[in-house]
Amino acid sequence: MKKFNEIFRAKSSGQLLIVAALAIAILIASTTMYVYELTEEKQAPKDSTIGDIVLAIKTGLRNTVISALANASKGGEKTVLAKNLETLSSAYRRVHQYGICQISHKLLNSSEYESGIKLSWTNTGLGISSAHVTFTLKIFDLTSNITVDDAVNVTTAIIVSGYYTVNGDNGTKRVSLTCHVLNEAKPAQAKNITIYYEEFGVWIPISDLSTIEWGNGTYNLSFTVANASDTVHVSVHLTDARSIFVMANATCSQA
Repeated sequence: MKKFNEIFRAKSSGQLLIVAALAIAILIASTTMYVYELTEEKQAPKDSTIGDIVLAIKTGLRNTVISALANASKGGEKTVLAKNLETLSSAYRRVHQYGICQISHKLLNSSEYESGIKLSWTNTGLGISSAHVTFTLKIFDLTSNITVDDAVNVTTAIIVSGYYTVNGDNGTKRVSLTCHVLNEAKPAQAKNITIYYEEFGVWIPISDLSTIEWGNGTYNLSFTVANASDTVHVSVHLTDARSIFVMANATCSQA
């Protein structure tokens, strides 16, 4: 699977970095306009305005994490998360008129996370693409001092399992897979699913995929292969509704 991942990443990383740069630029522009609209509002109570600004900033931070994870999961550099957060924080510092706005963040680094990003795509049917950031937001003016400590965790996961049955007429195998899609451990929607199976060390895309969506994050996937092995190795590549990519390999045995 390592070689397959490297080929996939190499082909997509250049275009995705460009797309991510455009996405973050649009995001900053939209959140900037929103903050301006909130701070320009003369009729709203002061406390309500501060609350709206905090909500707008937290939403902007979450959208930035989602954008960076979508980029990194498709071959972009993991450092894009830190760069995009710095860019967004700088934009808020420049445009905030209510007082002084400071945003500091810390990216999770552990055995699983690097620069706040975790890409764990296994051969045992579990795939995880995740980003984790803790942040402190401070807003100061002449009469108030607000500090908000919070965290953003964005995680797309899939759980894949399956089996095959043999077609008695021609000896082909009918593979049946179940794929559960999760966003932050809750059922989620897939935007695109592509499946490959391994034959003599080569990953071959499935062209006759049959898909049933149950509306609760569960997908039943089936296809036919001419495979002489006792087991069928499959690779499920999935992009969720947030454009975050995740994959997992699994081994199917005869039912």
